[in-house]
Amino acid sequence: MPHPYLHKDLIPIGTDQGPDGAVDNYYNLPSPILWVFRIPHPDDVDAFTRVETIVTKIAVSLIPASVENKSTALVVPLDEEDEPDLNGALAFEGVSSYEGVLVKLGFTPALPIN
Repeated sequence: MPHPYLHKDLIPIGTDQGPDGAVDNYYNLPSPILWVFRIPHPDDVDAFTRVETIVTKIAVSLIPASVENKSTALVVPLDEEDEPDLNGALAFEGVSSYEGVLVKLGFTPALPIN
């Protein structure tokens, strides 16, 4: 079941620009979601540990389309100290906006009520 969000949920809570010009925007999610991590086991490269955590904030990097590649959104959950946790990173090919990221995460725009 999709979770509705409002227009105010699209406003970033922070922005960082890297030395290569890449821009990361930080957002509060419209509601907390369960994020499943697959962390490689230190002793066996073919084994993974499944970790579930509640995520309320994410970092989003939007990579524009090029001749060779589709646009891509890189999404990383933020931990309790608001630091990106790269173990939970996701890439959504063909997504070029934060609204598209929300759709991939199971959110849908709330319809105005008359």
